Amino acid sequence: MKAKAIIFPKLGEVSVVELEVPPPQRHEIQIRTRYSTVSAGTESWILRNLLSWSPTRFPCVPGYQRSGTVTAVGPGVSGWQVGDHALAVTGSWADKEVARAFGGHIAAANVPTAFAYHVADHVDDLSAASAMVAQVGYSAASRANVTAGDWVLVVGDGLVGQCSAQAARALGARAILVGHRPDRLKLAEQFSADVVINARVENVPMAVRQAVGAQGVRVAIDSIQAVDSQRQYIDLLEPGLGQVVCNGFNPDDHWANVGLLQRRQLTTHFVLHWTRERMEATLAQMQAGKMCVAPLITHVVPFSRAPEMYRMIAERQQPFLGVAFDWRAA
Repeated sequence: MKAKAIIFPKLGEVSVVELEVPPPQRHEIQIRTRYSTVSAGTESWILRNLLSWSPTRFPCVPGYQRSGTVTAVGPGVSGWQVGDHALAVTGSWADKEVARAFGGHIAAANVPTAFAYHVADHVDDLSAASAMVAQVGYSAASRANVTAGDWVLVVGDGLVGQCSAQAARALGARAILVGHRPDRLKLAEQFSADVVINARVENVPMAVRQAVGAQGVRVAIDSIQAVDSQRQYIDLLEPGLGQVVCNGFNPDDHWANVGLLQRRQLTTHFVLHWTRERMEATLAQMQAGKMCVAPLITHVVPFSRAPEMYRMIAERQQPFLGVAFDWRAA
């Protein structure tokens, strides 16, 4: 079977090709993709070969989150059947010269059952196709010691920041989201946070203190990971008790003032990658209606427009938050 796929043929280039996809092998299922969502940061680094811990092997298929329907089941598979609603975090095909940079932006592909997840039928396809990024947010919120009613400060108005705020609220906390893009902050106010602060026009520490009052902030989730953003929240956390959670991947060797963290005795967590437990917990929050990424996907376009979308992301040609590819016509 031939399947359309988005590839990075070489450094900085994007194209769409056809790949040969064989029947699923032992312990594999085949998923026909409806939507795949771009992880703008990770995929941009892959495109530019900036993932220091995993150099890009060109040509490759990027993407690590796609939702769709199971169309075939390989030998030895149990718990899956044709027609199931599924999420896959990778894909495979017959063309060995095309590498997997996770391999999710493809119209149909095989996936080992260890990297596939059941999705409740009432969870929308776009949210399901964004579950890996949502899981990054859930990982951050669940890593911190947060109790019901605590205030959690989230720095960053991208998908990871928004999902972190949604997850904090799903766990019973109240979320403040700090960003600087009015279009994203408007979406955060509607779907992700209790309070939003525009760092370009507001004094962040003053605005946060006004919002939380005497209760203070227990946790700061930092999805930006830059010295300037760290200085916005560091004094808001109580010395000896405050927590910082750094989520997502940062390609730089040094970004934080570790001395400030040490002097204020702030517990600092680092979260990256995914586990089945966290993925299933994230999908459960979606199933319960407590997390929903679909309204944050501002650009849903046919897969054929992939070169245009990656160019838009790289050059910031227009406002965007989430980008997803529609494969239904492939």
